[in-house]
Amino acid sequence: MNIKQLRYVTAILSTGSFSSAAACEGVSVQAVSKAMSELENEIGDPLFIRTSSGVTPTPLGEAFGARANKVLTEFDALERFVHTRARSAGGVSGRFVVGFCAPEFPGVEKFCALIKTVTARALGCETDVLLTDAKTCVDELRAGRFCALITLGPVKGEGVVCGRLGTMMPAVVMAAENPLAEKVELTLEDINTRPVLLYPGYEHFNDSVCRAYASRGMTSELVEITSPEGLAEFIHDRQGLSLAVGGEFLSAYDGCVLRPIAAKDRIPVPICLSSLSGAGVSYLELSRALAKMKILF
Repeated sequence: MNIKQLRYVTAILSTGSFSSAAACEGVSVQAVSKAMSELENEIGDPLFIRTSSGVTPTPLGEAFGARANKVLTEFDALERFVHTRARSAGGVSGRFVVGFCAPEFPGVEKFCALIKTVTARALGCETDVLLTDAKTCVDELRAGRFCALITLGPVKGEGVVCGRLGTMMPAVVMAAENPLAEKVELTLEDINTRPVLLYPGYEHFNDSVCRAYASRGMTSELVEITSPEGLAEFIHDRQGLSLAVGGEFLSAYDGCVLRPIAAKDRIPVPICLSSLSGAGVSYLELSRALAKMKILF
């Protein structure tokens, strides 16, 4: 039994599948499957029931996962202690700098401020949360500008480990004069009557939101817009829609309104914390802190 196996167990319990757990941990599905088979052989009983639609924990798996969470909390705290001590001994600042990489929705600064406060409390160190973009965020992580990245959907990169902090529900931004703005909430059928915006470069967002809805049955034309003028024409003249995440923290664009998606059609968007492999950055405590403050679920 080892720490990696414990991390895989908690990731599987959180995401409901080996493939999603592998994406969160930055490893292959085969690595997770092999680790779980070895762990179950050592224990002598199955932790998960495998089906074509995912995995379900056995009672033993639920109990094992709860204990694994406690062990990982202590292990992560020990890792932070060691890294903090090492930085202090070397005269390096203990400030924890997070890059927040997401399309620039109006009011996103409020969300950054909340993440900064919660991260500082959860990790017990001075924290900054800075906006970054999809083109440079991984390079900035590797260059040491950021200790970690928070993204809407998992980012990929060699040597980058991604953990899931929780989820948020998307909402829809549209022009105030759009006929759909008269509705209190929108169904998938409503959304299908209009084109939907793709954000160039933000593939982790597009895959986790726009294309996730397309796989769920959204038939809207997906349109990539590269300029502010094009965005205005798309929203107001074409009466297109923009899917946004974090509606309770966001402000509407000028001349626009924000509407929630009906409960039956909501797809949770994973909010992820990424760091370099071996950096010792824990997402478990931060995830718990965000959940307690009702920021993520």
